[in-house]
Amino acid sequence: MSRGARSGKPYPNVRPSDKSLKKVKARLTELTDRKLTCIPLSDVVNNVNRGLRGWVNYFHFRNSSMAMSKARQHAEDRLRTHLMKRHKVRDRKTALCRFPCSDLYNRYGLYKVSGKEPGLLLNQCSTLPC
Repeated sequence: MSRGARSGKPYPNVRPSDKSLKKVKARLTELTDRKLTCIPLSDVVNNVNRGLRGWVNYFHFRNSSMAMSKARQHAEDRLRTHLMKRHKVRDRKTALCRFPCSDLYNRYGLYKVSGKEPGLLLNQCSTLPC
């Protein structure tokens, strides 16, 4: 139980623990490893989506938007890094321009993680302008 900042009333503060967030990040890193570049990209993305969808559906409590955004950002970064290795792009800024967030979701089919409810669109992307 935590106390509200304005009212001071107690409320149940339910959110994913740091340990579970580390576990999902480690799993995403494992699923997008460099040695998996010979596997078809659709299989890699399907495995990442399956892991993300399961974790998000298990932890879709009301106070989990920060943890969901961290998991979303890590999934975007890992898929972008995997695409960098697959297409031999060395520069991170070039990769951000070549593989923007919209392409990760629309073209490659990455699962859209939202902080409010599972599966909703989140249009926040931290890419540099090309």
